[in-house]
Parts: sequence; structure tokens; C-alpha cells
Amino acid sequence: MNIDDLQKFDKEYLIGIIIQLYNRVQELERQLGKTSSNSSKPPSSDNFPPKKNQSLREKSDKKSGGQNGHNGSTRNQTNTPDKIISCRPNKCEHCGKDLSKRKGEIISKRQEVDIPPVKPVITEYQQEEVKCTCGHCNKGEFPEHIKAPMQIGQNLKAFIVYLNTCHYLPYERLVHLIRDLLNMPLSQGTIDNVLDSFHDKGKPFYDQILADIKKQKWTGSDETGTKVNKKNWWQWVWQNEMGSYYAIENSRGYKVVEKYFGGDYDGILIHDCWSAQNNTAAKGHQLCHPHLLRDLIFCMEIEKNKWAYKALRFLLSSEKARKHIWRENFDPLLKEKIIKQYEEKLQQLIKETIADNNNESRRLQKRFKNHQEKILCFMNDPDIPCHNNSSERAIRNSKLHQKISGCFRSEIGARRRTVALSIIETCKKRKLNILTSLQRIFQGNFCWTT
Repeated sequence: MNIDDLQKFDKEYLIGIIIQLYNRVQELERQLGKTSSNSSKPPSSDNFPPKKNQSLREKSDKKSGGQNGHNGSTRNQTNTPDKIISCRPNKCEHCGKDLSKRKGEIISKRQEVDIPPVKPVITEYQQEEVKCTCGHCNKGEFPEHIKAPMQIGQNLKAFIVYLNTCHYLPYERLVHLIRDLLNMPLSQGTIDNVLDSFHDKGKPFYDQILADIKKQKWTGSDETGTKVNKKNWWQWVWQNEMGSYYAIENSRGYKVVEKYFGGDYDGILIHDCWSAQNNTAAKGHQLCHPHLLRDLIFCMEIEKNKWAYKALRFLLSSEKARKHIWRENFDPLLKEKIIKQYEEKLQQLIKETIADNNNESRRLQKRFKNHQEKILCFMNDPDIPCHNNSSERAIRNSKLHQKISGCFRSEIGARRRTVALSIIETCKKRKLNILTSLQRIFQGNFCWTT
């Protein structure tokens, strides 16, 4: 649009354009100040490197590294070595006499830890036929899991699932790794069949994870974007100390919650105030404090808002107070009184007047007002966290997978990985050996109680 085009419009239309442009500039200036340190934006979206934190430590005259008198640590020797090699002299270094028949004495020990040569072990199953004296021919039976003339074993299958899911190795890299490590050819189709088989065998244990999670008093939830067949999808997670349950869908709406998590949760749901989680039926909700704190920091840095500083100090103070009021032998009546005082302070913050030009602060105050019952819910129970950090860590798997392996090529592959990832992450939380657990699932003798 040039000057001649603008001269054709009347005054009111031009004023409307100016107002739109002004509002757009204001919004862009506001967004320019947002980084991963003062908002919910991911670090990868930062336009500039974050400012280096100013250290409060005074410079000392000590050199870097271990200091004199520091007790170091070393690898301890084992009392049950797998192999012993005697290092003894064969002849006297003084006179040359033979010492092979003389008894020696162990005066020192050194140990070396190594791995044996990595090579596949091929087991052959031979079916025999035995003819009875009555003339009937009897044939032996192959083990149930032996289906083909040549196939890979349960341990190798578990290893493939582990590398693909835990270490995000795509099919092509897996083929190269197994060829180089085991000197064994393997096709991408075989890897796909292994992952498909694990999905079928692991589905019942996947469903049990969610049932166990919903029995706990709190559950954290989060979601993040990903790509499936070049389209935008969403990776979801519901997790707590009992496990991590992942799901993937092409929606970020409440229908995903209905499909997977349901509406019968009798605990506290912890989240970052996304509408789908806000609408989840639960006994109570707790908003993630770090998310609120980052937004408050933005209001303090950009808008220089005093209300944001008060709200930030309020949240941090409530976290410290919760630690004290739930100590052993703390007066229950005083505990209730303190909680009530914090609820009253929250009401004061909600009612405080904020300048009209502090749009971000006013928006944040509105969130405090609309979700006031979700800000201090954690104070009523010592086991309810005030943050959703564990869900953030759980959902990070999706971003690592995307950076290393790229997007999912198919919906089947995406859903297959959620089952494997849920089982593996739950094994970690329950202190179960991952490879052993995967092997037992393939063998059909796995149980969550083991």
C-alpha cells in the first residue's frame, strides 16, 4: 500500500488502521521481552542468549579442583572376581634357581574390569522323531516361542526396544549398530516387527500403569507438540511416583483427557493452567508455581510492576510456610490459622488495583482470581507438590526424540512408542531393571509387582 492508496480512504478508516498498527506494535514489544527465564516459552525460542546470572560468591585465592586434605574416591575391588591370574616369578632373580615348585605368598592385588567379546549366541532346536515298537511315529515339539527356521531371541528383541525407545535410535542407525556391534545383519522390517510385537505384548501392562497412577493422591499432567506424518500432533503425559502414562493424539483439547484419563479421578491434578487440564474432573487442582513465577518475573522486568513482586513473594512464602506447618508435633489449630491467613492474603492480591497500561500484570491477576482455589491447594497436604517439574521432565522425552530421530512417519509408530515409553519410564520409577523387564514381557512372565 502506497500514499496514493491511502489518500482514497476517509479519516475514520485511516484512524482505525493506525490503532490496529499501534496495538500490534505494543504486542510485539511485549513479546520481545519474553524469554524462557521469565515465561513459559521454551529455551529454543529465545532470540538472544540469556543474561549470565550474577554470582554472589566472593572470589577466593584457592586453585580450582580438589583441595589439600580432600578425601578422594576410587573404584573398590570386589571379593569375588570372575577370573584370577597369578603373577609369580618363575626363577630367582638373584641366583637363577627354579621357583615353580616353591609355595608363594600373595602380597598385593590389582583388578581390571572389562567386558567379554560381544558376539551373538545361536541356539539350534532339533526336532526328533521316535518310532515306537507299535509302529507309531512320535514327533518332538518345538518351544512355543520358536516360530521360524531362523529368528532373533528374546534378549535381542528387548535390546532393540531399549535402544529405540530409551536412546531414540531410528531404524537405520539401529541396523548399523547391531551390524557393527554383533556382526549380525538385521533389516529395518525385522526391527518394525519386534516393536510391533512388543506393543501387543505390553498393552495390558500399559493399561495397568494408568490404573495405578489414578490410585495415588496426586497426578501431574502436561502436553507438548510433536509431528506425526508431517502434521501437528500432541504428546500427553499423566504421571506421579507410581509411573508415567503417555498418550499421543492430533488434538490438544479436553476430548483427549476424556479418552485416556477419564473423569473419575479422586485426587489432586497438578498442571500449568491449560484449559483441558483445568476442565479435568478431579478432587482438586494445583497450578504449577514455577510457571506463575516466570510470568511474574516478566511483569517485574518489563512492566516494573509492584503487584507482581508482591505476588512472587507471596508464592515463595507459601512454599516455605508449608514446610513448617507440616512438621511433626506442629499445632493443628495454628496450622489451620496460617493456611487461612495465606488465603486472605491471596484475596488481597486479587482485589489490588493495577495500572491500566500493565496489561500482562492485569492478565496474570485475572488468572489468580479465576483459579484462586488452585494456587494454595498444596498447603493442605504435605505430599502434594506445588510444582509440575516431574511432568516437565517426563514430557521432555518427546522433544529429545524429535531432535534425534525426527518426526513419526506413521500414526501406528507414534502410538506404539507411547506404550514402550510408558513401560520403560514406569520401570525406572519402580526401580525395576529395564532390560530384564522387557525380556520378561516378550517371554510372557512379567508382573508389575516383581
